[in-house]
Amino acid sequence: MTKRIVLCLSHSVEEHMQLDLLTSLGYEVFSIGGYIDPLHPHADLRGPLDIPVYPELKAAVDALDSPDNLGAAQSNIPAPILDWLGDDGALIYHHKEERIWGQWPRLLDWKRGNAGRRVIWRTVGQSVAPNERAARPYRMAGVERIAYSPREANIPDYSGHDALIRFWGQQSDHEWTGEDAIVINIAQHLRQREPFTNWTFWDSATRDLARVPMGPGSEHIGGSGPLSYAAMQNALHRSRAFLFCGSQPAPYTLALIEALHAGIPVVSIGPEWMRIKYGEEGHTAAELFEGHELSPLWSNDPNGAHHMLRRLLNEPEYAAVVSAESRAIAREVFDRDTVGAQWAAFLGAP
Repeated sequence: MTKRIVLCLSHSVEEHMQLDLLTSLGYEVFSIGGYIDPLHPHADLRGPLDIPVYPELKAAVDALDSPDNLGAAQSNIPAPILDWLGDDGALIYHHKEERIWGQWPRLLDWKRGNAGRRVIWRTVGQSVAPNERAARPYRMAGVERIAYSPREANIPDYSGHDALIRFWGQQSDHEWTGEDAIVINIAQHLRQREPFTNWTFWDSATRDLARVPMGPGSEHIGGSGPLSYAAMQNALHRSRAFLFCGSQPAPYTLALIEALHAGIPVVSIGPEWMRIKYGEEGHTAAELFEGHELSPLWSNDPNGAHHMLRRLLNEPEYAAVVSAESRAIAREVFDRDTVGAQWAAFLGAP
């Protein structure tokens, strides 16, 4: 029987990517999340997926008849779904790891039913020292962990990982043209969520430059507003430069991965701007941030970033060189085939 996987993720883009990747590797995958019906996703950040559907499993979730069936099901996996996983299936959880700990006696009984059954915690940097300490007894009891960044090891009292597997991105089939001499950024509520989105860095670094912030909430600060995925890709290919501002305290890099793969020249904020305390006294978001390590250009100072962006806008030939560097980084670190091979090695043959 084909190996089966149930995803309990908390981010629709990562859910889309995992469903796409794991299904292509030959696993049977069901997601308790925004893609519980892959052809009709709950969010429009990515499109539908033409992959196998499991109406009987969706019915088990719907039968909970809760105001939030998805959250309720992740917190208390319906028995038919555990049965469907068989003797070598895997449950993969995002952060909100309390959904694992809160039902651990059931999951432990399920795991003990066969040595091939696995419970996996897929972390994305959204953890602090108390989370790590809480995880230790469950890690010792057999919860496996996949980290997404080597920087996660800087979290105080880090409980360790069994594998380090990056997010992946797809190299674009379209060439970057950079014909629109503007600086862009793609984020959700860039201004409204300051300081967690580092909007002041963006505002200072792009002052007096042609700039267009993009994504939900950007319409209030002179930007495009929400974009379809196709429109976002079009902007990445046509725009001259991308200023990656990261986020605090978790250094989510999905926007950076999209930009690098598209080939748009990337300038990143530097780690010294990551000052928000996380966890216990003395630890800041800078210890988790790695956007500067993954970008061809970066600066701790908005003025430095401003000069880099201005040069990209004024010198198309130089921008083309940085574009090639951006795509080279994407191929080296976030290649779909490389990441897929790592998942296959960790999960075992379908």
